[in-house]
Amino acid sequence: MLVQTRGGALVQDRWPDPVAAAQQLPGGLVLDGDLLVRDTTAGRLSFEALQRRAAARARGAASFAAAFPASFVTGVRTGS
Repeated sequence: MLVQTRGGALVQDRWPDPVAAAQQLPGGLVLDGDLLVRDTTAGRLSFEALQRRAAARARGAASFAAAFPASFVTGVRTGS
């Protein structure tokens, strides 16, 4: 699975938790959405934690994933 920023940079090494979850999806599937990060200590979503994870390198990704788990969300619209 590839995780790509809006600018085209590949960053899947920074997001092991959503990458692992996506292994259940069919190959070739393309999803467009956003990653949200939860601060487990504060019990809420955290933009600061998202930024820290996004700036992390692969070496620290697992520890960040444990402390600040990520979820993938995408919007779906139906109707007119």
